Formats: sequence, C-alpha cells, structure tokens
Amino acid sequence: MVEIYWLQRIGALSCMFNVMWIFATVVVGCFLLISPMAIEIIKENNITNQAKKVAKTLAAIFIVGVIGSIITPSTKEMYAIYGLGGTIDYIKSNDKAKQLPDKVVDALTRYVDSIEKEDKDNENN
Repeated sequence: MVEIYWLQRIGALSCMFNVMWIFATVVVGCFLLISPMAIEIIKENNITNQAKKVAKTLAAIFIVGVIGSIITPSTKEMYAIYGLGGTIDYIKSNDKAKQLPDKVVDALTRYVDSIEKEDKDNENN
C-alpha cells in the first residue's frame, strides 16, 4: 500500500514540474507582449537589477521544471514501471513461468495444425 502512495506522490511531483515550466513560459510570453512598455518602465525607474533577478529566477524555474518533467515519470508511467517490474522479477525467479512461453508456443502450434487438418478434411468432403 505504501508503494501506491509513493507512486501517486511522484506523479504529483511530475505535475508540479509541468506547472513550473508552463508558468515561467507564460510569464515570459506576457513580458514579450508588453516588452516595449516594460523596457521603458524598467529604464525610467532604474530597476534593471531587479528585472535581471526576476529574469534569472524565471530562467531557473523554467530549467528546473523542464528537467524535472523529463526525469520524473507521471503516475500512469509509474504504475506501468511498478507493474511490469514486478512481473518481470516474478518471471525471472519462477521456473514454471520461464517454461510457460515455450508451452504456449507448442500449444498454439498444435492448435494451428489441427485447424489446418480440419480445413483439409473439409476440402476433401
């Protein structure tokens, strides 16, 4: 049960990273739309240092958000990783499960052969 909780939390973390880089992109996009006015206001009020700090902060938020989004899997991906990983570990450790693919192939071969025989018998009649 604890594993499912952490799968959900890591999925939420992935969502938070997505929100971070989208937020930074929207803020920069809005700034670019009003940039002629904003640049004049920044120069008139002599707040270039503060504007640089804001730009650096937005760049850091964007970079962390993008890297976090790339590295952190979503909840759906975490469930797939957890489920497939457990299944693969089980198959590797269980001798009967290792033999299963061979038996399935043999059974399918026999089934297809029986269908072919029935088709031939139907054609002869």
